[in-house]
Amino acid sequence: MSLTRFTPGGEFLSLRDAVDRLFQDSFIRPSGLSGLAAGHLAVPVDLWETKGAYHLRADLPGLTAEDIQIDATGDGVTIAGELKSEEPAEGALRLERRSGRFSRTFGLPLQIDASRVEASFTNGVLALILPKAESVKPKSVKIQAK
Repeated sequence: MSLTRFTPGGEFLSLRDAVDRLFQDSFIRPSGLSGLAAGHLAVPVDLWETKGAYHLRADLPGLTAEDIQIDATGDGVTIAGELKSEEPAEGALRLERRSGRFSRTFGLPLQIDASRVEASFTNGVLALILPKAESVKPKSVKIQAK
């Protein structure tokens, strides 16, 4: 039998542990990814630029194309929707699947042509092509020699 020293307040978190937990919950593992933050979900997104367009890919497993709303304006795009929860099974021991509303808005450095935005949804992945507006694309200028 081993002896364990009694330390009053040993159940409390140290300041260091509390700060570590704060940073981990806020930046490393934000609660929005699990769907626990006030019913709002964070949607993981890749956004990159090519010569003529911006491209966006978002993981939206469990949704259908009808569950997603896309609003494009000249200077950005918003993706919104809701992942509805199913009624938990009787005797459920764990309920970790996410549900709730989500909305992400992305401002873009250059204007896009909102009328030419293309969207596709395959295997739970939303892909958007956001063409840059003609007025912001670089134009070649010929030099006239005299």
